[in-house]
Amino acid sequence: MTAKNRNKASSGEKTTSSSPPQVDASPKQQKSSDGVCGVSAIPSGSGSGGGGGVCFKLTLALFYVALVAAGGFAAFYLQQALEEIHQIGAKNEETARVNAGLHGQMESVLQQVESVRSVMDGLESSLAVTRSELAAASGRLKKGEVEKQRLEEALQKLQNDLLRDLSTGISEVKEARERDFSSLESTVEQRLAEVSLSVSSSVAEFTNAQGEVRGQLTDLKSRLGDAEDPALVKQELEAIAEAVAELRVAERASEAIAASLGKQIGSVSTELQTRNQEVASLSEEVDAMRALMQETVGSLKQTVTAAEVSMQALQERSLALEGEVAQAQEAVGSMQKEAQERVVQQAQQRSDDLENRAKVSEEVARSLAELTSRVESLLAKYDSHESALAARAGLAAGLDTLKTGVEEIRSNMADLAERQAKQVATGSTLGELIEELDRRLSELEQSTRDSIETPKHLENLRGLVVALEGKATKLEHHEQAISALQDALEQTTSSLAALSTPAEETEEIVQSEQRE
Repeated sequence: MTAKNRNKASSGEKTTSSSPPQVDASPKQQKSSDGVCGVSAIPSGSGSGGGGGVCFKLTLALFYVALVAAGGFAAFYLQQALEEIHQIGAKNEETARVNAGLHGQMESVLQQVESVRSVMDGLESSLAVTRSELAAASGRLKKGEVEKQRLEEALQKLQNDLLRDLSTGISEVKEARERDFSSLESTVEQRLAEVSLSVSSSVAEFTNAQGEVRGQLTDLKSRLGDAEDPALVKQELEAIAEAVAELRVAERASEAIAASLGKQIGSVSTELQTRNQEVASLSEEVDAMRALMQETVGSLKQTVTAAEVSMQALQERSLALEGEVAQAQEAVGSMQKEAQERVVQQAQQRSDDLENRAKVSEEVARSLAELTSRVESLLAKYDSHESALAARAGLAAGLDTLKTGVEEIRSNMADLAERQAKQVATGSTLGELIEELDRRLSELEQSTRDSIETPKHLENLRGLVVALEGKATKLEHHEQAISALQDALEQTTSSLAALSTPAEETEEIVQSEQRE
């Protein structure tokens, strides 16, 4: 449309440039006709007035034709100018609407950037929390490994000590048992030997005493047979009775000694039986302690293996969590790069669109300037026509119509000037908008260098945050499992301490028996 209008305007300018010579030629023709008429009127005088009226009418007709042609061309140009002005106004309205839409889009983009920045801040804080939790979990894992090694060493040491104590206790019990048996046998043999010696000595004494008594009786009989004094006999009988009483007392004492020796022998046998029972019970207790120690050692080994398996699982899970966190960081970095590239591309596209629109507005301003120059040339031509027609008094009505047309053209030109000023103002506002958009784009680039994400990636980030929260809960469960393992280890240590107390009691019993 603009190319066609320009072609039409160029053809109209050519016609207008060719039309003024016709107007200029008509006065020349008028002058020549006047001169001819004057020359002819000199000889003819007043008789040639009809020919002059015909020439004047011809010139007036030529002037009217030129004026009508000029008015038609002017109306055509004015119509084209009005159409172009309407088109320029529509384009300006479209550019204003597009600028308003761009402004709204930029505000929405800024809001999205702010929301993305807040989300990224929250994500960074959550990542920092997860990193601290992972560091704490790794520290706890290291502490658990150290405690596990310490417990293994303590269990191994305790097992070795218990086995050594059991072996020493068993050997000591065997030695004590052998010593007790040997000491009991030796004491019994000694006491039996003493009893046999005492019995043999008492029997020998009894036999000696009996022989002495018999000898005394024989002596007494011989003395009685020889003696004559009964008092002496009586004294001797009394001495014999006393000796017999002493012998009976000695016999009773020997019987009491034999009974006490029998009692001692029975008590020794009962003591031997009790010692045998105690030794059997001690051997049973030692066997039970050995079985219990084996069971406790097996359970402790199972708990240690379970703790090692759980620690390995925790290490694997922590490594998996670290890998997922690294993947999340890589995904966040890639999404930030993609968002930056997209924002830069959008900004470049918008800047290109704004440059194109600015070029279009410049072209519109140039076309308006061309139209104003053409209208000014038309006005200059109309002014020349007015100056030419002002000399003619008979063309006042035509001049009035031309003046009204010229006034309309001037009003249209004033409107065109106002619209051009508005267009320049809109161009300046467009420049300001372009500057603001450039500034905002620079701010967007600076802000997106830190953290930027699109709504689709925001959903992915939210999913990652949810996954990290789930992993945090898993870490809490792992911590609970570690605390449970620590409680189990404490229980095992307490059970080992409780087992060590009966071992100490058995050692005390063995030591007391050895002392006895």
